[in-house]
Order: sequence, then C-alpha cells, then structure tokens
Amino acid sequence: DVTGISTISLLLELKDENTNLWPRGDDGKNWTFKKDGSNSMDIGDGIVGLYNMGNTCYLNSPIQCLSHTPIFRDYFTSKCYLNDINTNNPLGWEGHLAQVTAVLVNNLWKRFNTQALHQPKRVTAPGSYAPVNAPALTPKTFKESIGKFNDQFAGNEQHDAQEFLNFLLDGLSEDLNRIQEKPYIQAPDSDGRPDSELADIWWSNHLKRDMSIIVALFTGQYKSLLKCKDCKYESARFEAFTVLTLPLPEDDNIPVGLVYYSSRPGVDVMRYSVKVHNNGTLYDVLIALAKVLHSDQKAEKEEGDVPDGAQKAAGLREPESDGEKEKLNAIYAKMAQNMAVVDMREGFIFKIAPNAWRLPDLQNKDTGELPLLHVYELDPLPEYDEDSKSDDHEEEDDDNPALRCAFLALAQRRTELVSKDVLHPLAHRVFGTPLLLRVANLDVLTGSQVYDVVAKHLQTVVPHNALRFLTNTGAEEEIPESQPDGTERGEEKTKKEIRETLQKTMSDTESVSAGPVPRYGFRLRLASRDGRRCALCPWYDCCIGCLVPDDRKPCVVSNGDSIVVDWHFAVDVATSGFGTRTQDPSVGVSRGRISGVQIKNHSSCGTGAKKKGHADATTLEDCLDAFAQEEKMPDAYCSKCKDFRVSTKRMSLWRLPPVLIIHLKRFQFTQHMKRKLRDFVDFPVEGLDLSRIMAKDSAATATTNSGERGAEKKNSATKAKPMETSDDEAMNGDDKRAPTDESTAATEDNRGEESSSHMNDDDGRSEMLYDLYGVVHHQGALSAGHYVASLKSEDGQWRLFNDAQIYEIHSRDVVDSSAYLLFYMRRDVANQKLSDFWDVRKRDGEGLTEEEMDKLIKGRSDRCVIS
Repeated sequence: DVTGISTISLLLELKDENTNLWPRGDDGKNWTFKKDGSNSMDIGDGIVGLYNMGNTCYLNSPIQCLSHTPIFRDYFTSKCYLNDINTNNPLGWEGHLAQVTAVLVNNLWKRFNTQALHQPKRVTAPGSYAPVNAPALTPKTFKESIGKFNDQFAGNEQHDAQEFLNFLLDGLSEDLNRIQEKPYIQAPDSDGRPDSELADIWWSNHLKRDMSIIVALFTGQYKSLLKCKDCKYESARFEAFTVLTLPLPEDDNIPVGLVYYSSRPGVDVMRYSVKVHNNGTLYDVLIALAKVLHSDQKAEKEEGDVPDGAQKAAGLREPESDGEKEKLNAIYAKMAQNMAVVDMREGFIFKIAPNAWRLPDLQNKDTGELPLLHVYELDPLPEYDEDSKSDDHEEEDDDNPALRCAFLALAQRRTELVSKDVLHPLAHRVFGTPLLLRVANLDVLTGSQVYDVVAKHLQTVVPHNALRFLTNTGAEEEIPESQPDGTERGEEKTKKEIRETLQKTMSDTESVSAGPVPRYGFRLRLASRDGRRCALCPWYDCCIGCLVPDDRKPCVVSNGDSIVVDWHFAVDVATSGFGTRTQDPSVGVSRGRISGVQIKNHSSCGTGAKKKGHADATTLEDCLDAFAQEEKMPDAYCSKCKDFRVSTKRMSLWRLPPVLIIHLKRFQFTQHMKRKLRDFVDFPVEGLDLSRIMAKDSAATATTNSGERGAEKKNSATKAKPMETSDDEAMNGDDKRAPTDESTAATEDNRGEESSSHMNDDDGRSEMLYDLYGVVHHQGALSAGHYVASLKSEDGQWRLFNDAQIYEIHSRDVVDSSAYLLFYMRRDVANQKLSDFWDVRKRDGEGLTEEEMDKLIKGRSDRCVIS
C-alpha cells in the first residue's frame, strides 16, 4: 500500500499423498481433515524445561513437580478434566485456570520430534551433574493468566513457591469442583463421640462442599485436640489440609561467631562461637565469651591444656550454690568490662559498637544471619582506691578509672610501588589487622610512652620477623631529650594548639617509610578512620597524617583518635613485604589487601547450625515431632465451661492423602526481622513413616450420662452411615445429585463396583509409608533466591530442573539444606491408575466438551496458548 507496509499473507497448503485431498478442500472453504475424537495424545517423557521469564522460577518448579505426579498428569492429558469443569462456582475462575493448566501440562508431556531415547544413567557418584539435551517451553500465557487471576502474581516480582502452589491447588479444586452449590454445614463438636465416628462426619461434611481430583489426591485430615486446663474437657476437630507445613526445631539461643584479639603477647587470634538468646545484646555475647575464656584458663591451670570433650564439659558446668554463681558472675562481668566489640572494615576499625546493641538489629534483613563479630581484649582498668581520694577532688570524673581511659584505633600502613603511577610511584595502603587500645591516663603520657604502648600491642599481629624491631632493647637511648621548660605553666601551649603545629607528611616525603630507622621500625601519624588522609589537615593540603613525635614531651594524641602505623622499609624487607613476597601458600593476598595474621579455630566453633553428616543433624522426624508438640493456648473457648479458658493444643494426622506435600517452614517473619533458616534437614528418599504423628483411634472417655449419650451416639452413627456411603460413592465418581431411592442407589453401587475404585476402601490410615518423587529447592537469600526442582522420572533417574536447563543427578544430591517443598507418594498408590481414584465417565448435564471449552476460551482476550 501507500504506506509501504506489506499486507500480503501467504498460506502454504500441502496435498495429502495418501488421500489426494487438500487441507481446505477443493474450494478452499471446507476442511477435509476432521479433528480426532479421541482424547488420547502421544505421551512423551515429560523431560521438558520451562524458560524463566523474569523471576518466574517460583512458578516453574512447582509446576514441574505437579506435572510429574502421574495421576495428576493423566487427568489432564486424557482430557478427563473436561467432565468436571465448573463454570458456576463463584469461588473459582469459570474453568479458565483449569484450562490453562491443562494446556501447559499437555505441552510438557507431548512428544517432541527432537526427543530421543535418553542414554543410560551417566551419574554414578554424588556431586556429579550430567546435562540433558531437552526441549523447553515458555509458559507465557499461563503466567499472564495467573497474574489476571491473582494480582499478587502479576509482574515480575519474586514470590514464594509455596504460596503459589497453594493458590494453584485451591483454584484448581474450585474450577474442577463437582459440587455446584455448597451447603452450609456447622462444624460438629466431639461431644464424647469416638474419633473414628467424628472424623468421618468431618470428612463427609468436607466432601459435601469440595469434591475434586485435588481433594482425591492431595487432601488429608488433621486432628486438633484442645484440652481445657480447668475442667479437663477435650474437644477434637478434624480439618482438611492440602499442604502439611512443618516447623523447623529451633533453640531460643542462636550461635554467634566472633574473632577474639587478645592483648597478651604470644596468644593467637582465635575464632569462637558462643550461644546467646536470639533477643540478646552485645553485652550478652561478651558474657558468653567470658565464660568460655574463664573455662579455658581454669583448665590450663589444672591440666595445662585447653579443654575439649569431657574436660570442656566439666569446665562449663553449672555452679551449684548461689554464692558460687554470684562469684562467677562477678568474674564474668569483670572480664566483659575489659572487652569491646568493634565495627571492623577492610584493615581498619570504623567504630566501637555499644554493648547495648541488640542482636536482631545486627542480623541481615534478607538472610537473618549475624555478621562475624570482632572482639578486642583491652588493658585492665586501674584499681579504684576510695581511701586515696582527696578532699579537693570530690568529682567522680577525676576518680573513676573508666572515665580516665582513652580509646585509640590503630591501623597498619605500608608503602608500595604502584605499576601505573600518576602523581607518585609510591602508594600508601592500609593492610593487616587493626588494633584497639584502651590507655589509662593518656594525658600524662609522653610521646615515647605512647610508642612503647603501641609497640607492645603490635607484637600479637605482626609476622615473627618483625618482632626484633618491636623488642629493641636500646630503644630508650634513641629517645630525643625534651627541651628545658623555662616558661611558666600558664604560658604553655594547649594540646589543641600543639596539634595545629604538628609536622605535616606528604606522599613524597622521605620520612614516610624511609630515612633513619625509628626505634621500633614505625612512625605514628594521626589519620582518618580508613587511614587514607590526615585527621587534622584539610584535604587540599594533601597531608596523609601529621606525625606523632617520639619524644619525652607530653603526647599530642587525644581520646578517640585514629592512628596509622607507618612501617619503615627495613621492616618491610625483613618480613618479605609482610607476607606478600613469601612462598608460603598459607599466606595470601585478597583484592590487593594484605591478609592479617592467621586465625585459629577454637573448639567451640562446632556450635552452630546443624549440617549434613552431623550426628545431631535435624531430621524430618524432628520436624514431625515439633509439629505434634503440645502448645499452650492462653485464651481458647471451652464448650463445656462456656467461656474462654487456658487450654493445651496438640496436632496430629488422622487421614493421609495419596500424595503428601510437605512444606518446611524456612522463612520466618517477626516484628524485628525476617530471615531464612538454612539448617540441613535430613529427610528419607524412601520409606517415610508417618505413624509417629498419626492420631490413635480413641473411644469416648466420658462416663457421665452414659445411657443418654450412648443413645445419642447410636442415633448419630445411624444417621452418619448413609452420609459416609454417599460421600464415598461421590469420591468414587458417582453423581452427587443422584437420587436417594434404593433402586437408583443400587444402580450407582453397581457402577461403582464396575469402576473398581480403590478410594471406596481407602480410609487414609492403612498405609503410612511414603516415597519421595519431587523436591522444590530454594537457593540463596530470602529476597534474592532461586527455585529449582529435583524430580524422579518414570525411568527411575533423578533430574534437576533449573528452569530450561535439566541435569541428571544422584539421589543423594536431592537431600540438602535448600529443600523447601517435598512431594511424597504413598506406596499403595504408586502403581494405581486414574480410574482407581476418579470416575472418568462423562456425566449428563455436567462438565464441558472440548468444543465448548474452546469456544469459552476463544471468547476471552487472553487465549490460553503456550507461546
């Protein structure tokens, strides 16, 4: 046309060689190929990936697990779902959610031309992955439809796979619900009836409102037992569930990792792990560390070695008497007084953390993990002598030793030759381990005494070859004499005035790291926290730190100053560049920064999160026990007292579903934080036994009014029996609206017998062993994680579905600390067919034909086609 845009469409028709017919007929209007009336399709192997369209891994992984559930797959691939489409359910989506799910499942299981027989198993050892050359789909229409059904899943934000799975199963259950009109049924009370009778009534009532393939496959039944503390009355509820959520057993105390820098020469820098209450403070961490240090010191005196095993347990034993407790608490408090937690950056100390800081405020908001703390041992405070207190000095500021102490932050700095010099060939870099000093009576010390204190503490964080510089025996002779003071005290300069006249240091100044070797091989300079510039001079002076004189004059250092230790070239050469030029592979350099001293692990570092292979690792049985643990209900309604009372609640399972979905509750959200639990949970791949949390069939325990109550039970049982039969027949596939006369009921029973349904005899309590066939893993942090699925295919091979990428894996690699959703299949249904659970026959007046469904979908703007 005139716009230059082509409007020509070409259609290529190929004549059938067998029938000699054209697809659109000779006139181009009448199609010669009719749609096959059979609902069957050529089934593939299901090893098909799903492309990630932007944070859609939460959708891909659960879909893959549901798709690999055989009965669920057969239900959609055989088009049996069309018989159950409910377009009148106000809680559903008029069958559209079921249709887009069916289209996606059919596309995952159709046979692709590129699919070939897979090679024999290539993964023979754990930890190995073999990539699979498999096709992949883009579930674009499914994702768009889900976003229209639920605004929460619209867009490309990250979501919880368990929340999506719950929404999908609930939506499918409503779209495929055979109940056209849900009746209102009041939840019955136990009223002294046996559990089996009461559970059947609850289950029957549930089936009167929800009857779908989702209920038949994934729905089980809880037993919630509420016991009043006052009247001891027990009330049981038997509610249905689709996903079994299990808590991870967790102690109120959390492990805190820390590095301890002792001020005593010859003591190694040590890494510790202590347990503190999850709502504790940094002071609680110091007290816990003090207990470990006191135990080690006590054992060293008695045994001459650091305790471990039985000796450590004996050292950390609980004190028996109250006097002993008070004495030990005083010792711990005094030790904690001589410690400080710092905020350490790359080679320097940024600030001292207050002891009142709470641990929840320090935890990572995404992962919930605490950072590694750095704790410094400080020099003890001077003894406080109240008798020596003068009448002329009554003020507390002069007598309290804690207030007369100053804190100094030290960072080490060396001069390096840069490869590409711009302004100067030498660069001054901060490296190694910083120091925190608490100096008593700093104002009365001279400059040389400050150098002595620094040299003493540097001995614990420098290489061995540098110690000869720090232990210089002739250092006293090198101290320059101070000038005689002939002026009056009032004419002396203040420290502030002296600091303004200190010697500036430029990058090209020889005395930075060259010239005469100082007493201890280093010079001190006042610098910023990161050690890059001077703390006193303005930036345009280009000063890298004003020199702290090493003389007998009063020191120019003040409380809170940051000081850099500029090492001389002689020390740099003697220590092989402080480890940068050594051949020792244990000393390394990271990101241009010289690593600090070697940190050794204390025996307490085993305290922390349980990991795979540990004897005390958390098992799935522990999670089941935590689920069934009795909990206290402070305000629960008692139907006998007719008021709210303190009660206890205990959860158990009564009816087990054919397919059990277990949700490990790894994500925790509290008022102060949100975090992900990364504990390893050891779950069985085969033979999960749920008998440990199955509720026992207990008879009625009430003895009062036995005659009257017994008659009520009898009448109730008589009335409930036909209800159970009707529901079982409904689950078996019979029409819920079938007539209730005896002839029609007999006919329906015969039809049920012809279908050979297993559900008619299944009470969900006979078989309690399950085998794993699918796992959804959550990898990474809480707000920046990724979902993958491990699935066991019909050939018995485990495969990892990472969106569009598929790998063959070993069965041992399925069990890891990232497992989030577990899909188990009951053993007695492993070889069952769809017809054993559901009536696949067409029912008059219900469901839709394929043509009707296509017409319904085509009438919408969002056609459900996999693109």
